[in-house]
Amino acid sequence: MKNILDVSNLEVKFQTRRGGVQPLRGVSFRVHEGETLGIVGESGCGKSVTLLSVMGLLPNDMAEISKGKVLFEDQEITHLKEHERRKLRGSKMSMIFQEPMTSLNPVFTIGDQLSQPLRKHTKLGKKEMKKRIIDMLKLVGISRTEEIIHQYPHQLSGGMRQRVMICLAIICEPQLLIADEPTTALDVTIQAQILDLLKKIKQKNNMSIIFITHDLGVVAELCDRVIVMYTGQIVEEADVRTFFNSPKHPYSKGLLASMPKEDERKQKLYAIKGNVPGLNELPLGCSFSNRCPMAFDRCKMSPPVVKVDGQICRCWLYAEQKVGEQHGE
Repeated sequence: MKNILDVSNLEVKFQTRRGGVQPLRGVSFRVHEGETLGIVGESGCGKSVTLLSVMGLLPNDMAEISKGKVLFEDQEITHLKEHERRKLRGSKMSMIFQEPMTSLNPVFTIGDQLSQPLRKHTKLGKKEMKKRIIDMLKLVGISRTEEIIHQYPHQLSGGMRQRVMICLAIICEPQLLIADEPTTALDVTIQAQILDLLKKIKQKNNMSIIFITHDLGVVAELCDRVIVMYTGQIVEEADVRTFFNSPKHPYSKGLLASMPKEDERKQKLYAIKGNVPGLNELPLGCSFSNRCPMAFDRCKMSPPVVKVDGQICRCWLYAEQKVGEQHGE
């Protein structure tokens, strides 16, 4: 299967008032053509930083990719110049951000904003451009398109604005769509509509999707494979069915145990003890060891990445059992 994206041993450093911190520490993964990859983990685990690095949207004044490389369609894009990045963004890879009101420009109409990527990346005339915009708005489930294109973001509901954001991201038919928790602020009904919409767009365009979320139910519904991140590292990677049926890493097991179950309404929800440590407060060795119910002495050393029953896992439990083969990073 062809890889659309190949991230290898990616490390990112931030400069802060308290000194340097490393939000990404050797992140490696691939996205196949036409695949939906889910990335899960608590806030502060490096999910958004990973994909901002892929998109080339890290703040230049405080962040840098210090190691590793990113290949998009076999082209290395790790250190492209900004004008080269702009040719990729919007045309071949796009991103949907969490909050549309901070991503849509309040002083431009919806039609003006949707026409910008078309003017930059296509040679369509005005009539063709308007037809593409209207067709794409209809595709994302927006009616009254002739009226909507003359309205401003504040005149639309949250669900409508999110659909406009999706439309803006896919209007040039990119090969890779990155969605950073695009349904977080929406009610359950609208969330289900947005997820259904993304599935239809993926099938229609054979598009690859990277989906960041805290909601494991969304992962089960939408994704083909899942990556679990913790403190800037990938601790587990598996196909979705295997992940839900047989999670390997103690952190993955904790996340799944935290999901509410229909037959346990009167019981107290399980919660992983403690909090994600700050980047300058990481424990020695395994960064999950201070919260892990299965931690033992060897966890004070950095765990290897091993392959267990086809799953990739960063944990001493499986290295001790010597199952699977070492997975090179």
